[in-house]
Amino acid sequence: MTMAWDNGGAMQDAGTMAALRKRTLVLLGILLPAIGLTVLLVVTEARAERVSDLAEQAIPATIVDGKSVWTSTSMSFSETEMQILETRDYVYRTYTNGKDVPVDLCVVFSEDNRKGTHPPDICLEGAGYRILSREVRTLSSAAGEPLTLCEIVTTGNTGAAGEGAYYYFAYFYKCGERFTPSFYKQQMQIVWNGLTRRNAAGALIRFSTPMSSLADVDAARGRTERLLAATFPYIRDGLNAQR
Repeated sequence: MTMAWDNGGAMQDAGTMAALRKRTLVLLGILLPAIGLTVLLVVTEARAERVSDLAEQAIPATIVDGKSVWTSTSMSFSETEMQILETRDYVYRTYTNGKDVPVDLCVVFSEDNRKGTHPPDICLEGAGYRILSREVRTLSSAAGEPLTLCEIVTTGNTGAAGEGAYYYFAYFYKCGERFTPSFYKQQMQIVWNGLTRRNAAGALIRFSTPMSSLADVDAARGRTERLLAATFPYIRDGLNAQR
């Protein structure tokens, strides 16, 4: 009787230990990736301001595009804006081809800090602009490649550019080798690229141009897309993490 009980108890204990080991492996399979992701997020949150000038070097101040020559003048962010972005790696220029109304190009880049980019619509509203329309569009071609971007039409307030002043904005994000109009998709892609040791560089690319009236939207799109086509090869090939 005692021997039978001992054998049964031993078998039960062995079965229990096997079940515990299996459960432990399952929990580790869940917890380890979560811990790794948490560590990655903490590291990127705590990263100091980046001070490199990769964005400025990647996109020329003067661009020859077919028969057009785009020249530019540089602008700067305030110290407060750069502290919010946690990166000083940006380029902010006004381009003109001598024919169209000038178009501003703003590129905020970070090799390894996902906080270096922010949704422009939130920033615009915070600066006092009123958003009149928001749309996602896919261009048939941007330097030979389809590109989906988000466009916003705004009016300024008395603290910005004066009531009745209209502006056209078009923007998209770069996450490694990919492009998306979604801030959240970009953030997830950057985290995933970091975990898988791929190119985790991220950038916000934003174009803007003033409009004389709401009827000027098509013309604003046209001149923005012309500058986009001229700058896209540099955006695609130059905004990457240094290896």
